[in-house]
Amino acid sequence: MTRKIALITGGGDCPGINAFLASTVRRGNSAYNAEFVGVKNAFGGLAADDPEQYLLPLKTEDVIGLENQSSTILESSRFNPFTDANIARGYPQKILNNLDRLGVEGILGTGGNDTILCAQHLANMDFPIVMAPKSIDNDVSGTDVMLGFRTAIYFGAQAARSTADSARAHRRISLVEVMGRHAGWLALEIGVASGADLITIPERPVDLAEYCAEVKRIYRKYSCANLVVAEGTSISYNDPVIVRAKKESEVVRSLLEEAPELDAFGNPKLGGISQILRRILKIELGLEKIEEVRSTDLGFTLRGLTPLADDIILGIRFGIKAADILLGEERSGVMVGIHGLEIKDVPFEQALKPKIVNRPDKELEALGVFISSAYRSS
Repeated sequence: MTRKIALITGGGDCPGINAFLASTVRRGNSAYNAEFVGVKNAFGGLAADDPEQYLLPLKTEDVIGLENQSSTILESSRFNPFTDANIARGYPQKILNNLDRLGVEGILGTGGNDTILCAQHLANMDFPIVMAPKSIDNDVSGTDVMLGFRTAIYFGAQAARSTADSARAHRRISLVEVMGRHAGWLALEIGVASGADLITIPERPVDLAEYCAEVKRIYRKYSCANLVVAEGTSISYNDPVIVRAKKESEVVRSLLEEAPELDAFGNPKLGGISQILRRILKIELGLEKIEEVRSTDLGFTLRGLTPLADDIILGIRFGIKAADILLGEERSGVMVGIHGLEIKDVPFEQALKPKIVNRPDKELEALGVFISSAYRSS
């Protein structure tokens, strides 16, 4: 009997997702005679009034060469059917009804923390689902690395090095902002790989007076400074440097007073800390022109990249393992991940534990991470 499986890709797009899709289709077709249909917009498509309009049938011949394509052919969304309001509207049951209406017996998908949380809810409703982790933030537990991370590091480091060379030529300070709401893996590795002078990560709150003093020391010594900052870098709005900057800069005042929007999972939509730090550095270092500090926000630049071989191979291996678990072993409620060189699976509960940069301060400082004295561990 042929089993019909839906493929979904939720949350932010990244390199390697299409390799996962291609691999699951090939493995499922050849080993289990399964039928596959992609569902565009992930849980948004599954919860639609007309889910048939979101379907993309996929056979082995349809995924030839798909591994090398960027982003995801299934599009994406951050729709959360499991908010209190959406539960009251009946979306979880509507998804189950739509899956039954479409003849779908299981789901294979990719996602980060939020999408995996939705998958966990669906598994708790006894619907078979297996996930693979993807995010350039690398912030999901249960795996050493996620789809998209290695490609983002490679190209992010290239971009940061290029701004560093330009800063050196023009005797400037360069600020490179990268994603990372709660976890600083992306900023850490891009910073190290590009030779950044200072790196800030969300896990280590920043005392701005100390930070500016260290940037000033570097700038005076080398006539340039190259800084990498995570978008979630923690600064206190009561920091005296912030208070002073708000008085002197209308831009800083406006940026700090503008409350960030929240996504469907309650996460703030971050971005723009480099613009704040740019103006703070001008004030605190007594620079004549704002042009002496340049900022570059890599942000979404790193999402739609053509995947490197590392992410293609990882996507293929994740796809094979996920298909084997769902179709061969008939298990559900797990995420595949890589541990050393081996692909294993972990329960969703384990995958959803926070994965943050938890290395010793001594090691982080040696790599270039800025750690304020008040927050340095003994």
